[in-house]
Amino acid sequence: RVLSFGTAQYGQLGHGYSSGKQLSDELRPRYIDQLSHVRCTCVSAGELHSAAVTTDGDLYTWGDGFCGQLGLGDKRPQLTPVQVTDGGLEDEVVLSVACGSRHTLCVTEDGEVFSCGLGHFGVLGRTFTPFEYDTDAAIVEMGEGGEEMLPPPMAMAPAMNETAIVPPSEESNSGGAEEGGRGQIDAGLAAHLDLIANITLDDSSDQCIFKVIDALEGVVIIGASAGHRHSMVLDNKGGLYTFGSGAAGALGHGDTLRQEFPMKVMEFVHTNTSIMQMSAGVDMSMAVSTSGDVYAWGKSEGGRIGLGASAGNVSIPRRVYLKPSCDAEVKALDVECGYMHSAIVGLDGTVHMCGGVGIDGADDGQRLEYSLDETAAGKPVPLEDFNIWHRLPEPKAVVTKERWKKYGKYELKGRRAMMEETSKWGA
Repeated sequence: RVLSFGTAQYGQLGHGYSSGKQLSDELRPRYIDQLSHVRCTCVSAGELHSAAVTTDGDLYTWGDGFCGQLGLGDKRPQLTPVQVTDGGLEDEVVLSVACGSRHTLCVTEDGEVFSCGLGHFGVLGRTFTPFEYDTDAAIVEMGEGGEEMLPPPMAMAPAMNETAIVPPSEESNSGGAEEGGRGQIDAGLAAHLDLIANITLDDSSDQCIFKVIDALEGVVIIGASAGHRHSMVLDNKGGLYTFGSGAAGALGHGDTLRQEFPMKVMEFVHTNTSIMQMSAGVDMSMAVSTSGDVYAWGKSEGGRIGLGASAGNVSIPRRVYLKPSCDAEVKALDVECGYMHSAIVGLDGTVHMCGGVGIDGADDGQRLEYSLDETAAGKPVPLEDFNIWHRLPEPKAVVTKERWKKYGKYELKGRRAMMEETSKWGA
């Protein structure tokens, strides 16, 4: 069974509308009723959409689909899980799925990788046909290159001080242009209205359907991770491939260049290091080797990847050392990257946090006052009194059944019911 909780603004929880025709947020985990008829083996949550894989190898997606990331052949949002049947997955058995910011990756039992969604940064790892609408707003919202993320513009239009003249035919219909600018509208508003008028949720672009990444032909892929604007895939021999935006060195190739197709991280080849697990975040990446060593690269501001508070951007994988709980060094089992932080799970069950998320942007990152000394700033910090191998009884809410209250001769069940039982009370 699959449970979801959090914000439901874009339908990413999969519960659909509430009784009041609203998308209600969930503060506690809640079962997704639309998936009650299947058993799921893999789930993934992206920024605005979600996905799940069943024991039969079927793929379900739901949430925002404005960039085609649901793989359903259009850009419509889905408030409840919908099985993916279009595109190249029709006859495939899916093993795992990974949701990114505006794209989705899935791995089949044949070792192939399929991708869909916004492919502007190269995150799809394949060629694609353009959308039938202008995607500049979505691209600027995600940030281009090394720039910070910007709010989406009203429309890609001429400068705001320029004006668009209404054609004479329209002027005559409105009574003609008058002094003071009547008959003229702002160019930005005109472009925005034109964009809205031409946007359709039907789109023939192959970014809206899952297609195989041909560049990986002959390579057996066993895992994938979708980040904010880059992607990572892992082959059955421990080789790691990255593609997409190279901002902050997140691809691990020693530069910040964009890669449109999967490219092997040669640093691991040169050091004869085999990878068993990886995670792509927001312009940062982490991986765990088969020997339990942790490697990280990309943006390291605020200690978010455990390489220190002043490491700067790292374009080549570097070793992350975990603070030992005893004399022996802690080996890792799993890593997960987020936006301003990451988590490392040790083989002994300990959880180590890197970076942090504050109440507002000024509090993001791991601050120096949280560390005992400057040398420990920005390094992984183990969580106290927490171990993933120690199972604790799940807390359950105690619901007490309140009995009828009596107020004199009458009960809360009402005067009518009480009068019908006069024989019980006498008189």
